[in-house]
Amino acid sequence: MGSRKFLSLFLLCALVPLAAAWASLRFGWFAGAPTVNHGEWLTQELRLLPAPARGGGQWHLVYVPAAEGEPACAAGDEAAAPASRCEQALLILQQLRAGLGRKQARVQALVLAAENPAARARYPQIEWQPAQVSDAALQGRIVLVDPRGLALLRYAVEPGPQQAQRVAGDIRSDLLRLMNYDRSGV
Repeated sequence: MGSRKFLSLFLLCALVPLAAAWASLRFGWFAGAPTVNHGEWLTQELRLLPAPARGGGQWHLVYVPAAEGEPACAAGDEAAAPASRCEQALLILQQLRAGLGRKQARVQALVLAAENPAARARYPQIEWQPAQVSDAALQGRIVLVDPRGLALLRYAVEPGPQQAQRVAGDIRSDLLRLMNYDRSGV
């Protein structure tokens, strides 16, 4: 085999896959790989909570109430419909944390709001931290925060028991997967 023939075959073997890859991307023949997560990944890095002083922090399930206020959560009206978004979010957080079993020591449920929601009194495992979150993409949602305080995934809270059960299952699935892959904590 001559050197020209070898060089021609080598270039053909190298350029044909490159040309095929370029064509598949250019003409949209390649669909991205399916994702296994159920929540919506945040596109920008956002430190929602302060990082712990030393390693081994906890995962956080954080509810950020909507900016315009949610009367059933803020006013403490016991007669308000329990299907409000805030009430649904608090119920989801309480049940998720309790349902984690022995792993619940690694997870903290938290509400980030300017004032302590009165409805939180009915959910003793949920803590409150005074903060004003100005990011509209997080308001009215449950956010999964890693041990370093970075917000990773967000989940929409919709009133209704079937939707709440679906959202809780999605959060639990993603949380357990991330906790299993986590190498920084306990």
